[in-house]
Amino acid sequence: MGKLKSRLLNDFFYDESLKLEIRLLRLAALYTIAAVIFAVPCFMIAGYDASAYIVCVVSLVLLTGLFCIFIYTRDITLVSVLFCYVINLIILPLFFIYAGGVYGGLEFLFLCGLIDGAFLLKGMVRLISEAAFFIWYTAVILYSGYNTKLVRNIPGGLMAVFSMAMCIIFCTLIFLVIMSYERYLLKAKRENVKEAVRLSTRSAETKSRFLSNVSHELRTPMNAVIGMSGIIQNSDTSGELTEEISIITHNARDLLSTINSILDYSRLESDKLSLSFDQFEFDTMMREIVSEASIRTEEKGIDLFIDIDPDSPNVLYGDHIQLEMILQDLIRDAIDSVSDGRVYFKIKGRFSKDKSRAFFNAEISDTGEGISEEDLATIYSSFETYDSRQDSRIKRLGLKYSVFRGILQLMGGDFEIRSLKNVGTTIMVSFEVFTVERMVLADRSFTVGKRVLLYAYGEKGASYMEEAFVPFGVILDVAYSPDVFAKMYKGGGYRYIFISEEGFEDVADLIREQDRPSVCVITDRMGTPADFYNMRIIRRPVSALNLSDVFFERWEDMDYTGGKPGDGFIAPDAKVLVVDDNMVNLKVAESLLAKYKVGVRICESGFNAIDILKNENFDIVLMDQVMPGMDGFEAMKLIRSSLVIRGARRMPIVCMTADAGGDIRDKVMNAGFNDYLSKPVKETELERILLTYISDDKIRMPVADAG
Repeated sequence: MGKLKSRLLNDFFYDESLKLEIRLLRLAALYTIAAVIFAVPCFMIAGYDASAYIVCVVSLVLLTGLFCIFIYTRDITLVSVLFCYVINLIILPLFFIYAGGVYGGLEFLFLCGLIDGAFLLKGMVRLISEAAFFIWYTAVILYSGYNTKLVRNIPGGLMAVFSMAMCIIFCTLIFLVIMSYERYLLKAKRENVKEAVRLSTRSAETKSRFLSNVSHELRTPMNAVIGMSGIIQNSDTSGELTEEISIITHNARDLLSTINSILDYSRLESDKLSLSFDQFEFDTMMREIVSEASIRTEEKGIDLFIDIDPDSPNVLYGDHIQLEMILQDLIRDAIDSVSDGRVYFKIKGRFSKDKSRAFFNAEISDTGEGISEEDLATIYSSFETYDSRQDSRIKRLGLKYSVFRGILQLMGGDFEIRSLKNVGTTIMVSFEVFTVERMVLADRSFTVGKRVLLYAYGEKGASYMEEAFVPFGVILDVAYSPDVFAKMYKGGGYRYIFISEEGFEDVADLIREQDRPSVCVITDRMGTPADFYNMRIIRRPVSALNLSDVFFERWEDMDYTGGKPGDGFIAPDAKVLVVDDNMVNLKVAESLLAKYKVGVRICESGFNAIDILKNENFDIVLMDQVMPGMDGFEAMKLIRSSLVIRGARRMPIVCMTADAGGDIRDKVMNAGFNDYLSKPVKETELERILLTYISDDKIRMPVADAG
């Protein structure tokens, strides 16, 4: 019987399948009916007349009527409002008048009526109603005070004390019930929140693990696709497959970018995307970005203009890998969107007041196809909802740009897009990094006042080129015709002379007659063409990077030889061991290493790698991260701890990983690897690894052609 009562009580008040409003109305109705029923024996003890009992009956009839209205309409809001108004405007004032008024302590019940309104009503209805109830109660009390004959059944002596005590006890019980139920609601809410957080965390972890695993499984074959397409393209001397291979490579890189964005987005959502901090130089990062952009714009036949503020802080501490990736990707998107036009990249940095941090702002503008106003408004969420009418390019950009914005916000920056359809797009990027030294890219105190002559005959975007000189404070004279240039050149007094390649032939004889070492030719061509008579060469686009190289005579940083990655050296005496369980990836690695003429040995497991290392010496070991039986981490630890493998502790072991996580570098380096290569392997990164870990005596640089 007790269990049955407990179950009925739970079903009546604690059934969470019902709306909270219904449960609150049930509670208020229950203690109101209980109060009316409880009043009957109290009235009998006090000896009240029939009017008090009539009030009880009327109250029960009204409450029953409200219950019937609820059954008929199922409108919880309407019934709650009616309940509060019937209780506060009719039932409680009747009890006050016919059960002794203030002499019986009935004014305490008015507090219960106000509490009902606070529980059951919402918003402005609650505020207006509570104010109306309070005014009505005050009016009833004051009016009954002036018209004492209106109040019936006024108790006297001990009976008044009894009546007052019963009212206080009953009101206290109601308060206790309400507080108890409120504690239950609070506890239930906490439990629900805990459960929601637990389920959300578990879901996020499951999704993160799934996406990480899927990402690795997808990046591994993508390494083969991109690697093999590059090998085929390099071996296609006839050019018959150039277009087809370019399509494969372009789409494979798009797919790889999407895979990386999905993984990064899942990490952002679960707060697991972390930054990797390291010291780097701003100008070095910019050289990589500008170099790649220059090659791509040259291949596509469009103009690239670069504006880098030489006063930007140079020695920095932050996640330069993510920054370089974001800026390179944005410039690549801008180049891809332009068929016949230009791309403009501007970046400027400044120190914080205490010089401990640097704030950078960058703009990437293009004259490409642009993004419509409708797509721009939803670009960050376009990938989250399916719309067959929406451009898939916009969905890819939305996913990628959401990731970029999240990463930049972790760096204290932001990401903004402005675009007009068929006009172009401008993307504004800001970020914050720490500074290591109070050095800038180029100290213009060494260049202020120096005289510079620019021969800009036939130069596209000459105005952009002229603007590149302004921050250095030089005195710039510009000539647009051979005669004007000849007059200025013969006049002398110029510390530096810059000549556009397009007009070089017009002034070549003059330069040959008056040989000056400070002449620089601005060209698009790779290498140092013989027709420039071994003059200094700077490649377009002209910016603070190559101008500072000239002004401060940092000739080693200038791109004289041009050339593509891997063309600069060979190492026929070096030996490399490649460990990967995927035979296609091994074939790709062999082909990439072939151009360096290194000796390559391959094996398909960590166990085989250990056996090989016991009998042979290698300059570098390239070890796959994920392999069956023994993964790369386990294999590396066994190699390091081996007493049989010569030089095991000092042997350069580089982790090859398809994990694109922001913390992968720290994970790999902390585990004991010397370095890491991300799949798909980039030729520039592979070249960096070889030059870093192969001893200098085994590196052979090509002899320059004297012709």
